[in-house]
Amino acid sequence: MRIALIHTNDAHNRWNAAFVELLHALKTQHNALLLDSGDCIRAGNLGIPLRPEPAWRWMREAGYDAITIGNREFHLTVGGFLAKTRDAPAPLLCANLRPKQPDTPVPVQAAWQTVHRGVRVAVLGLTVPMITPRMRSAALSAYLFDPPIETARAWIPRLRPEADLLIALTHIGSQHDRRLAEACPEFDLILGGHSHTPIHPPEQVSGVWVSQSPPYCGGAVLLLLQRAGDHWAIEQAELVGATNP
Repeated sequence: MRIALIHTNDAHNRWNAAFVELLHALKTQHNALLLDSGDCIRAGNLGIPLRPEPAWRWMREAGYDAITIGNREFHLTVGGFLAKTRDAPAPLLCANLRPKQPDTPVPVQAAWQTVHRGVRVAVLGLTVPMITPRMRSAALSAYLFDPPIETARAWIPRLRPEADLLIALTHIGSQHDRRLAEACPEFDLILGGHSHTPIHPPEQVSGVWVSQSPPYCGGAVLLLLQRAGDHWAIEQAELVGATNP
């Protein structure tokens, strides 16, 4: 089994035509899945955009397959959360977010699954907890966050049996990604964001590959993976489109 992945994170709306064209060309050339780990958009944590975020148009042109929300994509109100995520070009992921009321709209899903090049892929989204039950702001929020590692542990038994390649697409920071790998060695790969600390080449923690790309559209990581027995080996890990933003 072989599969190609392209990963970005923490663009903060620095999208540009050259970078997007490169992503689209690489996705086409390698028949790759294109994934992002959040903080794609312009609006701040409390800002509510009046129009669809321009990042979504850029990401649609690039051909993204799945996106984990970052803190910038989240809003504690229903209206703000829906406005920020309106017109998103791909499934938005976050397994550790839940509504306080069962009828509250939730513009994210926990996981995304597909079969790509004969590989059964499962992607679990995890985001830094923005509002937790113990925070005073919880009284004002329509949503709450659960601890990412506990959430991952609960989801792994559901996803692992159905996946050849199990990916955590996270926005929790590099140190927490390493802790996640130690706590959940069932993952094959963790693609992270939030801390703006590129991990290239990817490192292995408890047998789990961990990677993070440069922020601000300063580059993307292209990974070519091959199944080796019960594990995945990285045939190639290339930092593409690297700039000095």
